[in-house]
Amino acid sequence: MEPRFTELETHLKYIRRDMDEVRGDVKAIKYRLAYAAGATAVVITLLGWIANSRFDQVVALISR
Repeated sequence: MEPRFTELETHLKYIRRDMDEVRGDVKAIKYRLAYAAGATAVVITLLGWIANSRFDQVVALISR
């Protein structure tokens, strides 16, 4: 009976280690997505500001 318990404990230790790695990977992915979304928002805002400040030039370029 004792070897079975030892084997089970070993398997649980590996499962716990793997779950910790998965949690770390999920956190890293969440942070990367948050930074990417923030950077995208900044770029879109800057493009909108440029387009708004140069609206007459944008219209002239489109109408040619």
